[in-house]
Amino acid sequence: MTQKDAQAITVRGAWHGQTNDPERHFEGTIIDSEYAGVRRGTRARITFGHSNARSQNAEEHGTYTLVAGSRSLPLMSFTCRTVGTTGRHVTDESQEDDWLAVPLAG
Repeated sequence: MTQKDAQAITVRGAWHGQTNDPERHFEGTIIDSEYAGVRRGTRARITFGHSNARSQNAEEHGTYTLVAGSRSLPLMSFTCRTVGTTGRHVTDESQEDDWLAVPLAG
C-alpha cells in the first residue's frame, strides 16, 4: 500500500516537548479526513512509542499513534505537509503546521 492508496488524515497542530522527552506529543485538529469515523474538526493527539529493542530497520524504532475522539489508530507515517515544498526544507515542529497521517491498513 502506498500513501496514495491509503486513507489520509490531515491534522493542523504542533509538537509539544523536546525530541528526547518520552512525554513528547503532537496536538491538533483534524482538517481533512478520508478515514471513516475520523471527522473534520475533531481534536487529535499523536504520540510516538519507542521500541525498547535495538534494531537496524527504521520501522522497528517505534510507532506513531493517532487518537481522535474514541478512535486510536497506529500510523504508517506522520509527515509535515509543507516540508519539501518550494523554499521549505525544515520546519519548526513547535509551530502549527499541517501534517499528514496515514493509518496502517487493517
